Amino acid sequence: MRSARKILMGLLALAVLAAFLVPPLPTGALKVVRPFLIYYGGTPDPASEAQAMALARRMRGYRVVVLGLATHAPAFTERLLRLLPHTVFYGYADAGHVSFQHVATRLRLLRRLGVQGVLLDDIGTGLSADALSLRTVVRLAQREGLRVMLNAWDPRDVLSLPLRPGRDAVLCENWVYSEGAWAEPRSAAVYAALRSLEARGVLVFMIVTSNATPSPKAPPAAGVSATARAIFGDYLSLSDPIYSADSDAIFPAAALRRVLGRLGF
Repeated sequence: MRSARKILMGLLALAVLAAFLVPPLPTGALKVVRPFLIYYGGTPDPASEAQAMALARRMRGYRVVVLGLATHAPAFTERLLRLLPHTVFYGYADAGHVSFQHVATRLRLLRRLGVQGVLLDDIGTGLSADALSLRTVVRLAQREGLRVMLNAWDPRDVLSLPLRPGRDAVLCENWVYSEGAWAEPRSAAVYAALRSLEARGVLVFMIVTSNATPSPKAPPAAGVSATARAIFGDYLSLSDPIYSADSDAIFPAAALRRVLGRLGF
């Protein structure tokens, strides 16, 4: 009896916590959340077809991949793109603590490599804290033919940007579940800005991270579900805190798709 009471009290505590953490689910159209991958794994041998094929096999099933090694291993990236012709690849570019010339050079390289998009990181800091500079970076990426994904901790920083519906995106990194723990709840103003972007057709990507490499046998389903319901985005990624930078691990797309398929909205 005492054990049952403890379980009941624990469930009640979780329910109260969820009420604070997760804003009400938006009403209206049905939502399908798709898996995407952020991979910051190590740089392989650029001449190794075998390594490229092995990585391509593990990435297969993800239709969208953010490839951190793109500009560090251009030859390997081109090989990987040939092996996965139906995958939309994004490169990475810091847009915060760098110069405009640094960002412009990286964007030109990504276009030459043939990737379809760029994740612009550290939005709202350094270079991108200036609204005019950020707009210039976004326009340059668009002129290079790249889709733009903005990692904006505060989406109000990107509300005035010329983002293209169904093509450009905002990234919500660990807003709800971060490194295996519940994150500090975001303000109503932050969610209002996000809803405004969604209403314009801007895509929304979400990140969930475990405190270690997540296991397909026991994924953090509660963190995934709470994130999807709070942010109500289009794509969700699940990984360790540093996106495979040390482990080179990739959470299987099929396993993540099963978790997302149980969301029920």
